[in-house]
Amino acid sequence: MKLRGLLTSAMAAQAVVTASALLVSHAVAGTSFGAAQIVALLASGAVAILLARICAHSIATSQEKRIAAQLAEREQARIDSVQMTQAVIKTALDAFIQTDESGIVLEWSPQAEALTGWSRPEALGADVVELLVAEPLRSGFRQRMMRLLPELSDTPIGIRFEANLVHRNGDGILIEASSTALRLGGQTIINVFVKDVTQKRAAEEQLIQSQKMEAIGQLTGGIAHEFNNMLTVITGTIEILADAVKDNPRLATITKLISEAADRGAALTSSLLSFARKQALQPADIDVNDLLEELAKLLLATFDKKIEIVRKLDGNIWLAFADRGQLSSALLNLAINARDAMPEGGRLTLATRNVVFGVREAVAVGAGYAGDYVEIEISDTGTGIPQAHVERIFDPFFSTKEVGKGTGLGLSMVFGFVKQSGGGIKVKSEEGRGTTFTIYLPKAESSTLRPTGYDSRKIVGGTETILCVEDDRDVRQYVTVQLMSLGYKVVPAANATEALAIAANGTPFDLLFTDIVMPGGINGRELADRMVAARPSLRVLFTSGYANDPQHAPGGATMGAPLLAKPYRKAELARMLRRSLDTAVDAAGDAIPTPYSVQAELEGFLRKQSSDDDTPRSRR
Repeated sequence: MKLRGLLTSAMAAQAVVTASALLVSHAVAGTSFGAAQIVALLASGAVAILLARICAHSIATSQEKRIAAQLAEREQARIDSVQMTQAVIKTALDAFIQTDESGIVLEWSPQAEALTGWSRPEALGADVVELLVAEPLRSGFRQRMMRLLPELSDTPIGIRFEANLVHRNGDGILIEASSTALRLGGQTIINVFVKDVTQKRAAEEQLIQSQKMEAIGQLTGGIAHEFNNMLTVITGTIEILADAVKDNPRLATITKLISEAADRGAALTSSLLSFARKQALQPADIDVNDLLEELAKLLLATFDKKIEIVRKLDGNIWLAFADRGQLSSALLNLAINARDAMPEGGRLTLATRNVVFGVREAVAVGAGYAGDYVEIEISDTGTGIPQAHVERIFDPFFSTKEVGKGTGLGLSMVFGFVKQSGGGIKVKSEEGRGTTFTIYLPKAESSTLRPTGYDSRKIVGGTETILCVEDDRDVRQYVTVQLMSLGYKVVPAANATEALAIAANGTPFDLLFTDIVMPGGINGRELADRMVAARPSLRVLFTSGYANDPQHAPGGATMGAPLLAKPYRKAELARMLRRSLDTAVDAAGDAIPTPYSVQAELEGFLRKQSSDDDTPRSRR
């Protein structure tokens, strides 16, 4: 407007100057000042006024356009800001909820829809407490909101809190929220970003549970050695007593009860130690029928009598190649799961058979390669597994059991063990009709069919000399008696230092039988390494009260030496001694290969050929 006034003044000045020029011209020229001059003067003024108005209008129009452009630019910036804010809210990983100070929903992001199950149209205008908080907790939640509102208004950076909410379908949700308050036009707006931490918290709880189990394993490991030493003496001496009183039925019954109690104690120790099992696999040839027979005995003694245990074991089963301890734990885990699925009783079936896979069949069950496998099947008639869960049952930390009744690691450990062994596993389940787990383990390379009249209880002794190193006096005396009863000559030693002195004196012996964990600064493994370094052909047999001794790790001169876990029976001791002594070695201590035989490969080829002949061929 100032420019318009200035322009008007300039035009008025122009009219005055024009008039003055006419007057001066008249005065100098002496001509009369007539109507023509007056008309010229008025025309000049009118033109000046008209130009001034035109210019003023042009200036005003230009200013209005500029102001309109500025307003449009500001509005566009505001729109862009709103759109950017909406884009940030929509693409944020966390849900966004905006309410007024009374809890009425003003904004509801897509993530909020996914988190809560309530759509945006349903949520807008609703009470957020009514939507997301369980009815018994609503009053307390509102009181908490009212108490936090003043604090929220005074804290520019907002506050963080956790809360238990309810999904639209009734499931509980644990959330972590970041809340800020904004004052707009006399109204308080509350902005909340919400993150679902249900799975995270569950994983943390499972981790804590796993750590607790590991701590229990470490705690029990400290006493396992001594406990198993005692059990070794008990189980061994009771065999001697049982043989002495076998003609007295009353005393024979008592010795049987003591023996069974010792076996239960050994099983308990083994179960406790399994919590801390983290060593590399030690695969060996396994008779899975024997393992399942042992498992069945344990289950019969511990399971409810309403559960019937059925065994369908193939008498001509091959030997499998896997870690015996890990396989035992895996089968026990599956059996316990089957028991839990049959609270009202049912039937648990243990079955084995030999299978030969082609490439397609091996891929179907997840096995490592085509070839010969030993199949182990554990089936129940329980509640079954929902199909929605079947694909996730091997996932770590996934469990369908109630809180505190499972870590969700059992089946994932079974899966990992089977896959690491080069085998496969599959599950078949139907709700209300039970579940079947099938494990496939590779056949041992040296595997043969079980011979007719096979008797694993047969005890074979020898005449060799054995250096027995055991720090526990009672165990040392018991082992000495058992070794002598098997025909062996025994040189006892209380620790590694004494054993080294015996060897240094030149005392001859054929095998070193030593405990691994011993006092005195030198453990059994170090003792064996020193002796084998001096005598490469020396045979070594380790023993330990730990189910999986961490000191019995691969490496060193005694790598591959067998381990006899305490407590053990006389038959186990005899079998392990012959296994150690009968392996042919050369002067350098290296095993001498046995004569090569194609019998096993021939049998496998003939079976495959027979299977191919029985398969109908498609016509071309």
